[in-house]
This record gives sequence, C-alpha cells and structure tokens, in this order.
Amino acid sequence: MLRRTRAALLALALLVPLVAARAGESPFGWIYTADIHPAGTFEYEHWSFLQQGQAGGDYRHLQNREELEFGITSKFQMSAYLNWSYVNALRNEPDGTTGGPGTDLGPGDDPFGRFRRTHFDSVSVEAIYQILNPLTDRFGLAVYAEPAIGPDERELELRLIAQKNFLDDRLILAGNLMAEIEREEMKMALEKATMVDLAFGASYRFADHWSLGLEARNHREFEGYGLGNKEHSAWFLGPNLHYAAQHWWLTAAWRHQLPVVQAFTEEQREVVRGDRIYGDEHARNEFMLKIGIPFR
Repeated sequence: MLRRTRAALLALALLVPLVAARAGESPFGWIYTADIHPAGTFEYEHWSFLQQGQAGGDYRHLQNREELEFGITSKFQMSAYLNWSYVNALRNEPDGTTGGPGTDLGPGDDPFGRFRRTHFDSVSVEAIYQILNPLTDRFGLAVYAEPAIGPDERELELRLIAQKNFLDDRLILAGNLMAEIEREEMKMALEKATMVDLAFGASYRFADHWSLGLEARNHREFEGYGLGNKEHSAWFLGPNLHYAAQHWWLTAAWRHQLPVVQAFTEEQREVVRGDRIYGDEHARNEFMLKIGIPFR
C-alpha cells in the first residue's frame, strides 16, 4: 500500500510540470483556448499576421504584436501588447486603385501609385478569466476582454472561449465567439464599426512536440456601433501547425477566404470579386506566425 501511494505521488509530481508546460501554449493561429498560465509565471510572444492578395495588383499588410503574458492567480491571466504594422499596396482594389486594410491615402496621394507605410498602431491590455479548466473539468470555459488605444484608433474586443479535450488531451476542439467595436480616424473619414466573429477548430498532437489542425472563421461586420446595419459576412478556412519544445513553441497557420461572401449594401457589393470581398475589408489569404518563450 505504501509503495503504491509513493508511486502515485511520484506520477503526480511528474505530471504536474507537463500540464503546466502546456498551459499558455497556442496550438491555433487565431483561436484562443481556455488554458491560462499558472500563477507567478509569464511568457513572451511575438505574432506576425499577414494579409496578402486582393482583386489584383500587389497587396501585403503585415500586423505585428509583441506580448507579455502573466499568470496572476490560478484562474486569472493578464497581458500587455505593443501593436505595429507594415503595408505595401499597388493598384489592388477592384477598380484598379490602391487601397485595402492598413492603407490611409490622403488627398495628396496618387490613387494609382504604390503606398508603403510602417506604423505604430496601438497598445492594448488583455485579461482572461478561466471559469472552467479544460484539464480538470468536463470542458474549458473562459471570458476575455482587450481594450486597445493608439494615435488613430480605439478598440474593445470581448470573447467567450470554449475548449474540449479528447484522447488524453491529444485532440483539442476550441471555439471563440468574439465581438469588437472599433473607432478609427482616417485622413479622409472617421470610421465606426462593430464586428462579430465565430471561430472554431481542431488541433491533434500526432507526434511528440507536433500538432496539426484546421481553423474556420465567420466574420460579420456592421456599420456604426451595434448590430443594426449589416455590411457583410465572410468565411475563411485553413490549416495550422504547432511545434512545442521544452523552452519555446511555434505555431504557423493559413486561412483562405472562401468564395461565399454576402454583401448587404451597395458600397460593399462594389468591392466583391469572384464572391470574395476586398476593398478596406479583407484579403484573399491570411497567414499567422506565433512564437512563444515561457519563463517559469
């Protein structure tokens, strides 16, 4: 009996570091999981999110985030972000002009010329509260809030995060319901918008350190604050790949805009080509690269 008790305690002592090592890792490109960092631990993450390709021409919009995450308690985690971006566009709009997300042409800019800009976007603070733990409860559930402020923009993002693990935690199913309100000051206009996203996906650990999965996203945008004025609905789908070493991890993901867009206004229909929406809204392809370095 004593030997069995000692063996059980030893197994638990070996398991706890492995569970803690998984907490905070991100096997998905864009989807958040309900795992959080243990109290007193923190992690540095870098994100690079690339939107590439529109109706024609040349278009690349690279958004970068530098993040520090910190476990406050066993249920509460906070993070701080520095957000910056780079855009390079030339005659990528459906009408042959230059534009797209991240561009901001003024009255003195050539609408048919190349636009390049490196820009500090904002700083933001993120808070996640874990209601249910996916490793010890039947499923994981967490709530998330992230306000952001920058020279030209104000944002508030809210998420409901759900997660369910199967096959001894080798298979992770996760979903996020996100709502965001945004205010952005452009050279030619003031934009106010509300966005609602439903993102869901799966990640399977097929070998030691390696996971492979799939992510889907439905994005719905509304003019102004609130859900009264529908603008469009777009779908994205693509794979993700995750590698976790002892002292760092990396996730790469790709999403492709599916040709099933719904545009609800004449202005939105003008930037639809091949049943995909472009303009100041989306690109054909989205890529994500995330690198994390935990500190215990």
